[in-house]
Amino acid sequence: MTPRFSVDFNELLESDLVMLSQTDLRKEIDGSLVLLVDGLPIEVQQESLYDDGTHEVLFARGVVEINSTGTWSHVKWCCRFDSEGVYDIAGQ
Repeated sequence: MTPRFSVDFNELLESDLVMLSQTDLRKEIDGSLVLLVDGLPIEVQQESLYDDGTHEVLFARGVVEINSTGTWSHVKWCCRFDSEGVYDIAGQ
């Protein structure tokens, strides 16, 4: 099963790259620890519930890659989205 992590899509480093972790180990949504390595296929999501009752689950598939952007040097690992990008899966 593909590991799934919670992320903040406001932490995009590029249009298809989001910050993932400062360390080599990261807990996925179900609490399991995953060793992050370059090229590992993963899923990322951000779940939000708004005051008006709207439920949103932003989701993307991608791969782990080392942060080579030259910014946010404290972040070691990122997720590079596949060609489908980010989309809402709430209500599916």
